[in-house]
Amino acid sequence: MGRIYVNGEQMTDVDYVMKNGDRVEHWVHRHEHPVRDLPIRIISETDDLLVIEKPPSLPVHTCGQYAIHTVLGQLRENEGKTGLRVLHRLDRATSGVLLFAKNYETDLEFKTTLKQGEWSKEYVCKVDGVFPDEEQVCEQPIGPLVISMGIQCVRHDGKDAKSTFRKLWSDGTHSVVQVHIETGRTHQIRVHSQFLGYPIVGDQLYNSTVWGPTRGKNAEYQKGFDELCEDVRNTHKSENWHEKPNPEFERRMENLASDSTDITPESPGISSQERPEFDEICQKCNVESKKVPDSHFQLFLHCLKYETPKWCYKTELPEWAVQK
Repeated sequence: MGRIYVNGEQMTDVDYVMKNGDRVEHWVHRHEHPVRDLPIRIISETDDLLVIEKPPSLPVHTCGQYAIHTVLGQLRENEGKTGLRVLHRLDRATSGVLLFAKNYETDLEFKTTLKQGEWSKEYVCKVDGVFPDEEQVCEQPIGPLVISMGIQCVRHDGKDAKSTFRKLWSDGTHSVVQVHIETGRTHQIRVHSQFLGYPIVGDQLYNSTVWGPTRGKNAEYQKGFDELCEDVRNTHKSENWHEKPNPEFERRMENLASDSTDITPESPGISSQERPEFDEICQKCNVESKKVPDSHFQLFLHCLKYETPKWCYKTELPEWAVQK
């Protein structure tokens, strides 16, 4: 839903025939998903490299309805930093060390060493249950389950993956665990901790009985992949977050469709700061959003340290990982 402009003029004539050379613009009242109001801390910065501590809830780059509410968007809007090249990614709800290159040469150098397996990657996570005192190594292959959602699972035809887990402490109900990964598969730590029977606390994707009565431990799903895929997809489909529009909005849209002259003109020259918060023809302005649970904003998974023989960047332990 939005406003259409042709050659700088708002178009309300449904019978208008496009001509060669016409310039068409679609102006939309944009809504972004909420994120936590947390700062992006700069760990290190040179002429070639920027290293930050990513807060939870922010995706790294533009995706879906996230644009300003992303790491790159916040660095651009608040710090004036542009042209950054993403060297690796962290999940939206994951926090920790994140590296950006400032030029092509640095981008190529760091991605080459990453591809060659020279990066040592250390994470910390909080899991359900009392984790064993002995070091646990998981080398289960990981592959896609629901491709459209990026959801992964342990499967025999997946890609090689290796994670080494070591318990730091436990309160008898949950455990904080240090994790070293030698590969970088999508959701690797989340999938491997699920397989070991100690899923990450509050993980909406992988800590659920939709994976079976033992929540996916040992990949014992008690159902075939097709059924598992369908169940997981239905559990996390976007429609679960949608609300029905206000009936008044639907009637107003019907009236506008029958009498286009009722559409309020708007100048495309208005800046985003000057635009009203409420737009009468914006569907998202006319629905009551569902309350987003806290687990949507933060995953108890933190990238603690990335290093090679040439460099090392790290953060302090997050508050939830510190033993009281």
